[in-house]
Amino acid sequence: MILTAAIPGSWLLKHCTPSWRLESPKDGFQRVVNEDRARTIAVAVLDQQRSFPNAIVLATDLKHVKIDQSLVTFKDSAKFLIIDGQHRLWSQNFSSFDAPFICVIHLGLVEKEMAELFLEINDNQKRVPSSLRWDLFRLTRPDDDPVGVRTADLVYDLASERESPLYQRIDMTGENPKISLKQGSVAPAVKSLIATSRSPLANYGYDVQLKAIISFVAALKECDAEAWDSGESPFYSARVFRAALRLMGDLMGDTPAEKLSASHFYSFLVNIDLTTLSTEEIKASQGSAGIKAIYDTLYSQLFRVAE
Repeated sequence: MILTAAIPGSWLLKHCTPSWRLESPKDGFQRVVNEDRARTIAVAVLDQQRSFPNAIVLATDLKHVKIDQSLVTFKDSAKFLIIDGQHRLWSQNFSSFDAPFICVIHLGLVEKEMAELFLEINDNQKRVPSSLRWDLFRLTRPDDDPVGVRTADLVYDLASERESPLYQRIDMTGENPKISLKQGSVAPAVKSLIATSRSPLANYGYDVQLKAIISFVAALKECDAEAWDSGESPFYSARVFRAALRLMGDLMGDTPAEKLSASHFYSFLVNIDLTTLSTEEIKASQGSAGIKAIYDTLYSQLFRVAE
């Protein structure tokens, strides 16, 4: 039997364990839970008195529960194994808001069946695409990561503003096979441009940051316009795009970001030899084709010419 119920977090903490072999729930949580992650969840969700969008999964050897007009009553001795949702539940330990947790409870299981259920759920669980996580990040807008929120907004505008060379050219959820450039690839590169005080665009406002990035990408497109439009340009591949975006700070020089233009960046980027950007060529010259190797290839070409 499977039961769905909303249960107060404080009660669940006393009756749940992530290890059926341990009598003490607290000891069980401390062995398997990353406390910093649980604290972050508490601040971002519970302290805002928000609810989790998905249920935690529990298993128990209880075979029967009392249900009276949709009200479920458990014995005080009831014990539940957490199959999925350990960090979400343990976050209750760090918040004064006693949140209701939606629970899917598998009743009447012996320990072996609980273990099989755990393996079935966790072995087959599909990881959320990083692009979708960034998209949800933009929608939930957690207060504890303003740089992440701004990054998600910038990527959204890069993909949705008509004047952007990436208009409708970024797969925002990572689920569209027809678009090769994913938000999960673009967002980390954009974040590196604004993340710290040493980042080239860190001390500028949002509009200036967006305009500067659009200008840089427009210059990339201009270097290989026909192939860019068809999606075949090496600049449009994830690793090359991320490596190229690293060059932006190098090419800004002393020019204030609000005065940057596509022509400024193009005067440098036009010197890139596109034939050297294939995976085979980069491996031959650098020994690998990772983002750092691609960046080194691009940097050496631009600044050899510039000097």
